[in-house]
Amino acid sequence: MDHFECPFSYYARKTPGKIALIKGQKRWTYHQCHQILSTLCTHLSQAKIKEEDLVAIYPSPHPLFPLLLFALFRKKAIAIPISYYLPLKLVFQTLNEIHASHFIFPDAMNKKSLPLKQISLPFSSLLKPTLTRNASSSFLSKKAKGTYLFTSGTTSKPKIACHSLQNHFYSALGSNAKFPIGKEDRYFLSLPFYHVGGIAILFRTFLAGGALVLSDQKAFDSKMLIEEKITHLSFVPTQLHRLIFLTPDEELKKVASQLKGILIGGAPLSNCLWNLALSKKLPIYPSYGMSEMSSQIATSFDLSSSFFSLGHPLPYRELKVDEKGEILVRGKPLFLGYLNPDQKISLPLNQEGWFKTNDLGYYSTKKGLIFKGRKDRLFISGGENIYPEEIESLLLTHKNILTAHIEPLKDREFGMRPIAFIETKTPLEGQEIRNFLESFLPKYKIPIAFYPLKEKQSKTFKQDGVEYNSSIDL
Repeated sequence: MDHFECPFSYYARKTPGKIALIKGQKRWTYHQCHQILSTLCTHLSQAKIKEEDLVAIYPSPHPLFPLLLFALFRKKAIAIPISYYLPLKLVFQTLNEIHASHFIFPDAMNKKSLPLKQISLPFSSLLKPTLTRNASSSFLSKKAKGTYLFTSGTTSKPKIACHSLQNHFYSALGSNAKFPIGKEDRYFLSLPFYHVGGIAILFRTFLAGGALVLSDQKAFDSKMLIEEKITHLSFVPTQLHRLIFLTPDEELKKVASQLKGILIGGAPLSNCLWNLALSKKLPIYPSYGMSEMSSQIATSFDLSSSFFSLGHPLPYRELKVDEKGEILVRGKPLFLGYLNPDQKISLPLNQEGWFKTNDLGYYSTKKGLIFKGRKDRLFISGGENIYPEEIESLLLTHKNILTAHIEPLKDREFGMRPIAFIETKTPLEGQEIRNFLESFLPKYKIPIAFYPLKEKQSKTFKQDGVEYNSSIDL
């Protein structure tokens, strides 16, 4: 089938009184959300938003903001969430570069001070009551373009990944098949709208008929998680780290007892943090994913395993590792491609239809996926190739190391030398860490210096009486 019914329309018919959205003391049922969607669609039509219009959105803390995305999907417009970390000057520049036709923004932004070429729409203007009946279909085309998302990437200028509704739809179905969401379950929106992970949470929750919880509290606030009866979470390792270390043991036990699972992704998870979470009875599921595959690709659901891996591909995905060790992926969640400056979309695939991830790893049907590192982080020291992730992975096996980040430092003799930024459970001396690494690595791969992860991003190093400047992006 080329279409699927909007989940708010579907559950408004099937279970109209079921709660769909929660923020604080406020609750919205699927029936109420369906009515609000009708109002939103009417105002979008009055603003002359039509099929394949590029509608940029500056995320709002408004609890009904998730519905705006589905209203745009009903209008077959393309939603482009903008990062709220982007300076306003760059926001306006970005809107022009992507040729957005409309810009939807929070009321807190002063409309008069926005030098916009786009049609500007404060969010509250889309929620005004209207007697006009909206004619937008509640059935969504899977082939329709749904979102354009800026990837975090490793290049100075982010790429724009284009997704169809089919991509998000099958990404959610595959995830829910292994990590099911029941009708009474509550998924906390712990990732931002402008990130593919945030969009994925919306689709997983609403397609399953669960409840999405929004809060102004931090995702790792244990009291909020307990009070809101959260059952599902998606965390990056930093959020997991803070949940464990900032939560009293008794509260953490309550959180662990009510959670059905925490998907962990977005960055490598250390063995130390993984084992620590398991010792706290937290149901954590390490995942491998990327924007180009609409979030999750593989996930490990085996809490009893003593071997750390990222598991196996979820339904609707395929994964393999080529002869050079690069991870290749394909499947229904595979994005449409990257948006080029000429507004055309290009999808770089090999002859067999595989997308090259630029990630290195191993895969076996028994152990699953083992992530090794990024090809583009490679640097050369004295003629030898160094993959930072190889050193980071070994550092993370140390029982006292929680986080490790390797960076190249310019060196007049070797060209580049590795240095390490680490976070530890207890204080460690650099020589102690060197001794640990010497059992696994050749000398040229052992970092020449170790610094706390909290060090400033720009630091001057002295070696052999000569000062070197290194800009570290953590």
